Amino acid sequence: MSHSFQQRILTAAHKIFIEKGYRQADMRSIAKEAGIAVGTIYNYYPNKAVLYQAILVQQSDELDHRIFQITRDEEQTSIEKLQSITELLLAFAASHSSFWREIVEDPQRNAEMRDEGHKAQMQAHEQLKKHLLSVFAEFTAQSAWTERHVLTYMAAVTHIGFFFPDQQEENRRYVMGLVQHMIDQSAFEDKAEKHIHE
Repeated sequence: MSHSFQQRILTAAHKIFIEKGYRQADMRSIAKEAGIAVGTIYNYYPNKAVLYQAILVQQSDELDHRIFQITRDEEQTSIEKLQSITELLLAFAASHSSFWREIVEDPQRNAEMRDEGHKAQMQAHEQLKKHLLSVFAEFTAQSAWTERHVLTYMAAVTHIGFFFPDQQEENRRYVMGLVQHMIDQSAFEDKAEKHIHE
């Protein structure tokens, strides 16, 4: 079997998974998109879950690497890092909406489904959340607020990006306005907590 067949499968699967999402995609649609027989796919990937895993891991690893580079940029302030991450995530959510939704949804939603595709979703979710927690932790001393901020931020990027996919600049400003409000709230709560203990 040639490498070109595998690339055709991956390209077709990427398109179908973006259009239909993991649950709705099927091997017949992928084979039709690739212009090959369904059996050919099984020469490379034993099932849909393994094929999905290959694509999602590639996508999430690229995203993870870019976020990691932003978080390690010592020339940017915390708010500038978050602004860069927001631009990146909004663009990713707009162009890969089904992948994005599957990454940010509660990874325990299908606790009974432990196939390779689900495991890839959970891993991507945890990687993203870890990066965001480290950035948001720079704004508040209270970890409970950090967790809430990250979940609120992820929901905002998801829904704003989904409903207004062609308004990236407006979306960025809106999300960053929400972030500023969260930062202000954290500062207020930190002062209140400090006052209680004085």
